[in-house]
Amino acid sequence: MKVYEALADALATEAEGPIFGLMGDANMPVWGTLCKDERVRMVWSRHDGAAILMADGFAQATGRLAVATVTCGPGLANAANAILSASRAHTPMVIFTGEYIPDGGKGGLQAMDQRRFAAACEAEFRNLGRIDALADDIAEGFYTARTKKCPVILNMPQPLWEAELKWDWDYRPSRDYLPPQDQPPPKALVEAAAEKLAAAQRPVIVAGRGAAFADARAQIERLGDRIGALLATSLVAKGFFDGHPYDVGIAGSFSCTTTEKLLAEADLVIGIGASLNFFTSEGGLLFPAAQTIRIDTRAFAPTIGFTPGMHLQGDAKATTLALLEALEARGQRQEGFRNAATREALTVTTPQPARATDGLDARELMRALSRSLPARTQVVCGAGHFWSWPIVHLALPPGGRFQHTAAFGSIGLALAHGIGAAAGNPDRKTLVIEGDGSLLQGIQELHAAAEQRIPLVVLIMNDSGYGAEVLKMTWKKRDPRDAQWKSPDYVAIARGFGGDGVRITSEQELPAAIERGFASGVPFVIDAPISPTLVSDAYSRLFQGQPNQTPLLRPVR
Repeated sequence: MKVYEALADALATEAEGPIFGLMGDANMPVWGTLCKDERVRMVWSRHDGAAILMADGFAQATGRLAVATVTCGPGLANAANAILSASRAHTPMVIFTGEYIPDGGKGGLQAMDQRRFAAACEAEFRNLGRIDALADDIAEGFYTARTKKCPVILNMPQPLWEAELKWDWDYRPSRDYLPPQDQPPPKALVEAAAEKLAAAQRPVIVAGRGAAFADARAQIERLGDRIGALLATSLVAKGFFDGHPYDVGIAGSFSCTTTEKLLAEADLVIGIGASLNFFTSEGGLLFPAAQTIRIDTRAFAPTIGFTPGMHLQGDAKATTLALLEALEARGQRQEGFRNAATREALTVTTPQPARATDGLDARELMRALSRSLPARTQVVCGAGHFWSWPIVHLALPPGGRFQHTAAFGSIGLALAHGIGAAAGNPDRKTLVIEGDGSLLQGIQELHAAAEQRIPLVVLIMNDSGYGAEVLKMTWKKRDPRDAQWKSPDYVAIARGFGGDGVRITSEQELPAAIERGFASGVPFVIDAPISPTLVSDAYSRLFQGQPNQTPLLRPVR
């Protein structure tokens, strides 16, 4: 058996879904072997970075480990942004690549120090240079990705690409070594946390992606009922508590005015499957007087912005049930926030600025979209000024999911991310919401999706420029025309790549366009020319010092 055949077998054994990638010299033998392996579906990109983004999108949409492969040197360098984004998002991912060893010849042209590159991308690095320990080194890389929730680069030096393995190949996958994943923390820690919950007068529960993947809504709501807690979510768990009378929406930078006021009164915040990071806590300013408890499968990591509280490492559902049992044994039940004053606060409506007249009103567009999405649609949102509109004004459908690509603050990532999400959850409809400038950075992936028959709808929030930069330059008295352009024909581009699309001229046309897009079975773009001058509440607050006018979103049914 060749080394590349053994490596391909290990990747196929470990993969929990498609393997994403782009072929080049350094991964060609492995790629060819995987394409013949009936256990594996290969999903390819048109750019190396897009392959990593697809894997990232898959992992965030499914909660499973992602596997990707790109070539060495320039291929790996092309993926820097995507790897850093995955690292900041704590995505469990393994990336296989080769490595040229500089020898003064042709191969030296594409050589670089890939270990240092991995460090710069905040990724783990495992060199596969020990042929006698190949299985152990591969398994260790996968184990690290699974347990540390991070990208791991498996790096094979060029001399081993075509080497012969001189003994039988026996690979034991990393999942065989994992501790049980559905366990609560030790009883003593649960009892200590239950004591804090029992003493709290104004508790708040913030659920994150971990709670959603654990399907823990019912258990968390029972806990909230017992301790009288408000129910909030991190951004990536948007919509998790839709329909609950004490749901206060997103906690953090996109909190509504009512949520900000209520959370300021909290004396205890418990994050379940949520890290309570800087953005979720607004640097600690969102609940300044609160103690914190965090439930997370990952090991403890300090939270920037306020004094770290109690950390319970365990499964969201199992740990919530353990806390419930501890409180029930005490006979503990309190009113907390569950009172008439809170109910009255949650009915307050927030005045909104006047309707836009120089393009589609992005708020109305999102309200129309809220009435149009099929149940269980997964929404992948890019980053930029436009993303405030879906975050604040889009109500997800029943069973819907939301994920974003802003972990590294980069634009241009949502299309490839959405392709990975669609490949991972083919039973869900996939909607990508992206800006026009962002889409132009990776629009070639429409061709990859069309060729591989991966259907998705792409809603382009088109303001004919880099909206964030246009606003900032205007406010700084600079000429915004440097960040603006005349938009291309996105529908024609989509059709040229094998997809389809439509340009809409009113918000009322969106429902029919969404229905047509999901029925098309191909990548389908909806070009929505939105107002370039309507400013989101988040930007008004951040750059103009305006008071919060974010409304409390209620689902549209």
